[in-house]
Amino acid sequence: MFLACQLSLYPLGTAAYTPVIKEAVTALEQSGVEVEVNAMSTIIRGEEETVWRAARQLFRLAADRGEAVLVMTMSNRCGCQVARG
Repeated sequence: MFLACQLSLYPLGTAAYTPVIKEAVTALEQSGVEVEVNAMSTIIRGEEETVWRAARQLFRLAADRGEAVLVMTMSNRCGCQVARG
């Protein structure tokens, strides 16, 4: 199954959140998913297991550096056509 996932990562308790987000995006780009970075979120697309694995890796990376919140919206329809079209 092909999925699209919109992710918003919020590192907490630090003014230096940009390096955590940049490192997370770099990890996503190396995870085998299509990555589209926007101003307030990132969209990833790919096969089901690859997308779930990439999202889990993103959260673990951020959580290893401190407290974090990850907001995810997962779909097997919305946003999927962009990558397939």
